[in-house]
Amino acid sequence: MMGLYFLCSLAISALLLWTSPTSGYVYQMIYDCEYSDNITDVVFFVKNIFNQKLNTMYDSRVGKYVGFGEYGMKNADHFNKQAWKMVLRKVQVETLCRYNARLFRRSTLERKVPPTVRVQQTKPADYGERSMLKCSVLGFFPHEVRVSWLRDGVEVTTDVSSSDVLADEDWSYQLYSYLELTLKRGERVSCRVDHSSLRESLEVDWDTSALDAKHMKMSVGIIFFSVGITVAVAVYYWWKQRFDFIAVGQQGQTSSCLSEL
Repeated sequence: MMGLYFLCSLAISALLLWTSPTSGYVYQMIYDCEYSDNITDVVFFVKNIFNQKLNTMYDSRVGKYVGFGEYGMKNADHFNKQAWKMVLRKVQVETLCRYNARLFRRSTLERKVPPTVRVQQTKPADYGERSMLKCSVLGFFPHEVRVSWLRDGVEVTTDVSSSDVLADEDWSYQLYSYLELTLKRGERVSCRVDHSSLRESLEVDWDTSALDAKHMKMSVGIIFFSVGITVAVAVYYWWKQRFDFIAVGQQGQTSSCLSEL
């Protein structure tokens, strides 16, 4: 809640800073936090601005307000005599600056989300034909990522293209890499992804099961067709031989009867 209040105060102050009326005056109070990468040295400023001119400023390094100009010096002296305000400013170094700095680091600098990787053909093609494979790398954070292609474990760099790293609405990123190749039966084609969220490289193979199943169905169909033709021919010759044998037998019997007559 305190972090939300801090962000709202900054937004309102920035809006007022750039929308000064043509007449009258504008008074602004801006909270400003400066800190190093390890969040050990935090400096908290409270800037009071009158008509876009800095009037007074609280500096946590000195622990008091500093005035600019005669009016500013009077205000600084008045603020420094308010014990409750001095205690509040010291507390705000932790509740506003250090708290939001840790929140920022956890949500951005220290946030790690591993990618989801899929490999697929961009259009149907058969073995021996020219085709293109697409490697979709989705939902990763931070945006630094390396994508490469492997053919039977050997990295390839030719006929490879890639999109830019694209930002998603959920503070994650996506990237698409493409490999143009002639499909070969039995060849292993993989997309390898290296990202800070992964302990080791992630390799995803192109799944050839659908293409292999297609060829398997064709092979099985050809086998059954060949077996069917063979059986049909065998039955035909068997029936023909049987029919011819019966015809010859009947003709022999007829000749024997005629000789007896």
